[in-house]
Amino acid sequence: MAQADQSRCSALIVEDDRGQSALGAAMLAEFDLDVHQVETAEAAISHLRDRGGAVTVLLADVNLPGDMNGVALARSVSVLWPSVSLIVTSGDPPELFASLPDSCVFIPKPWRALDIVAAAERAARADHSVRSLRL
Repeated sequence: MAQADQSRCSALIVEDDRGQSALGAAMLAEFDLDVHQVETAEAAISHLRDRGGAVTVLLADVNLPGDMNGVALARSVSVLWPSVSLIVTSGDPPELFASLPDSCVFIPKPWRALDIVAAAERAARADHSVRSLRL
């Protein structure tokens, strides 16, 4: 099996619902990104420590197993990896997440596949450091 191209940009899905994760991955793969999936914020931080420079988009649910939720993850990523475009989703009302970074795009659940495409496009426009998203 061939090794993945290390120079390609990637997306990171942080979602414990396998169906939602697979749908998000399919949508972000349309942007010609290598898509990686993890179930916890802690696993996301570990992934970013290893490959943070290649991650272009992070899509995370708010309610995650473990000690860190998606809001805390988004705040950490916005400081430690500011070039990563952030998309956060939740079934809870968006006003509960006032502490999300300003650069973060929020989409409510249940979302449709088109919601992810539109959010990725908005995130890419908001963060001019995104290197190779072709929308």
